Amino acid sequence: MTISIQSTSAALTALDTLTPQQASALAAATATQADSQSGTSSSIIDLTGGVSATPIGDLSDAASAADAAVAAGTTVESLLAQLRQDAVTASDPGLDSDTRAALNAGFSSGLAQIQKAVASAGVGGVNLIDGSLGSPITAGGAVTLTPTNLSLGGPLIGLSADASLSDPSTAAAIAAQLGTAVDNVGQAVGQIAAQDQAINGHLVVVAQAAASLSSGSAATINGDLDSEGASLQALQVQQQLQSGGGSIANQSPLAILALFR
Repeated sequence: MTISIQSTSAALTALDTLTPQQASALAAATATQADSQSGTSSSIIDLTGGVSATPIGDLSDAASAADAAVAAGTTVESLLAQLRQDAVTASDPGLDSDTRAALNAGFSSGLAQIQKAVASAGVGGVNLIDGSLGSPITAGGAVTLTPTNLSLGGPLIGLSADASLSDPSTAAAIAAQLGTAVDNVGQAVGQIAAQDQAINGHLVVVAQAAASLSSGSAATINGDLDSEGASLQALQVQQQLQSGGGSIANQSPLAILALFR
């Protein structure tokens, strides 16, 4: 859910709805913004009354890792579906040797592309789909990312990297195996995509709240400056009237003396 924040009061209301972990991320963002403006570093401000603040960069990095995992996982799912179709075709006993060889070459190429897609899904040393992570990751203390294993030979795909469509019976068995693999990969990618959406939702709330608070502070400062400027202008007018009052008061006596000249 995206929250639209139009004013400082609305931002404060939004802050009230944040979890302690989201408030922590907002505190980190505020501290980071202040450091960048002042050119100095400082400890993260704790807005949660005891919960250590987590830098918003953690959420951003997690979102990037999830984005890469979803993109690569979608590619793997599409490749598996194509390989399954090739396996179904290769299961035909009447297929000639040249056609089978061509299908097998394309099949091997597809397997290599799956390996490449899985290996390239890492961001910042975090790969959510190659099986390197054995336990869930908490992103910014707010959202959990559940890694999976889409590697060839892994629990979801099962098919080995050296599989081939050498004969009709083998091709038929591979086609059935790939049908299950497509379903497994689709579910795993959908889970990561849902978690990715949740992370991006947190980032939107935090960014909008931080921006609204920043603009609200600027408006308060500008309002104070406007008030001080008006007071200064009034003082200047008062001083001018006081200095000019004497000359105005002397104009009448001078006019009377001029009659006796």
